[in-house]
Amino acid sequence: MAARNRYSLSQHVYAWLVHAFTMSGVLWALLALAALNQGDIKGVWLWLGVALIVDGLDGTLARHARVKEVVPWFDGVVLDLVVDYLTWTFIPAAFIALYVNVGGEPWGFVWAAIICLSSMFCFCNTGMKSADNYFVGFPAAWNIVAVSLWLLQTPAWANVTVILICAVLSFIPWKYLHPFRVKELMPFNIISVTLWIAVTGWAVAADRELPLWAYLVWWGSAAWVIGVSAIRTVRGRILASD
Repeated sequence: MAARNRYSLSQHVYAWLVHAFTMSGVLWALLALAALNQGDIKGVWLWLGVALIVDGLDGTLARHARVKEVVPWFDGVVLDLVVDYLTWTFIPAAFIALYVNVGGEPWGFVWAAIICLSSMFCFCNTGMKSADNYFVGFPAAWNIVAVSLWLLQTPAWANVTVILICAVLSFIPWKYLHPFRVKELMPFNIISVTLWIAVTGWAVAADRELPLWAYLVWWGSAAWVIGVSAIRTVRGRILASD
């Protein structure tokens, strides 16, 4: 009790407000699920987009509020993982099953199950981040996969191939950029991710009808993130072999 009383009431309120901010992800997930049930594709990605913004901010707020120290008995990391599983994996998997061409029934359920099960190896991996804050193994970013496949309207064989590759990459220690935690090239990383999200939102709102230059920005920003991740992976392996 003494350790808890070291912090002021305002510090406790701030810490719990940050936890409440993270918890709001469950509400956005429920709204996305309701939109999914109603066939409102724009609504699905609107609410998952809000959840993505919350997820991008809550870590910084938690560190600023020192939530681990102020409320040590309430694990914000576990809370974040629960919300992330809903918004990054479960609902996107359901979206893929319903709105992405993966071969029709019952294959939609099969691929959704593979997505959900393979993602367990990300969320339960105690070494899911490297010392320099890269994700180790595919970080269960199925919301990115789902919206990309829907926007591109690729055929079933291509969609299934992408799903299988990403599921397998969950078990392979390839490094993936965390734009808000990796310090190297951080301004460029954040700009690239922000551009990708902005163009994606525009594409969803416009039913995929974008000018060529917008899609070039979309592909270019994605190539930056993939390229930075690949360079970090190769560089790490070279250093490890020396």
